[in-house]
Amino acid sequence: MRNSLIQMGKLLTVVSLLWPGAALAADDSHSTAKPATSSVVIYKPAKGSAPAARVTGGSRGNGDATITLDVLAPDDTGLTTKEQPSLFWYQSKPAKARFELTLIEADKTKPVLRVNVERAANAGIQRLRLADHGVKLAPGVEYQWVVALVTDSDNRSSDLVASGFIKRIEPSAELKAKIAGASPSSLPAVYAEAGIWHDALGSLSDLIDAQPDNQALHTERAELLRQVGLKAAAIAEGVPARN
Repeated sequence: MRNSLIQMGKLLTVVSLLWPGAALAADDSHSTAKPATSSVVIYKPAKGSAPAARVTGGSRGNGDATITLDVLAPDDTGLTTKEQPSLFWYQSKPAKARFELTLIEADKTKPVLRVNVERAANAGIQRLRLADHGVKLAPGVEYQWVVALVTDSDNRSSDLVASGFIKRIEPSAELKAKIAGASPSSLPAVYAEAGIWHDALGSLSDLIDAQPDNQALHTERAELLRQVGLKAAAIAEGVPARN
């Protein structure tokens, strides 16, 4: 089923999201806030995680025209405890191509969410909040999400495509207690330690949204991305590539 979903994701035209860039804009009221001190965020995949599921978009083009596209997800199925988490992806530079994102539920042919944006005009790390689209994830259900740059609507085989899987789980009583007792700055580490990828990345990105000039937070996010092999996005955040 997973292989068929991956193939379906490459054919489907995707999500009507919040357009890249707007989601990461910070309110001016936070400009004088004190920098948050983030704790060390180390992602530990949950026990029994599925085999590698992420499909990288890689790069397309030559020289200055080369574009890299990646979903910000682990190799295995990324977990969340939230009904309406955020999805993140990375685009290395603006493109004239149409941008699409699709969210597909296992065993279903009709996408849960589909959006087209006429032009992929923004680069960097982008964010889609499912709450902005009224989409809720059912617990225990695996979803595939796909992002694509469509350069030729008549030849979809030329799309630059990246995809990953996400599943909502019910946190244990122990994890609920840790979450309840965590400060905003320590929350990403709590989620990462428990293998809850999307909540770790989302809570860390919330801190960055509030304090976009805090380089320490950007470095922390870069390190988190590097841990799951997302080197291009990590470098864009300021962390050099490592062998």
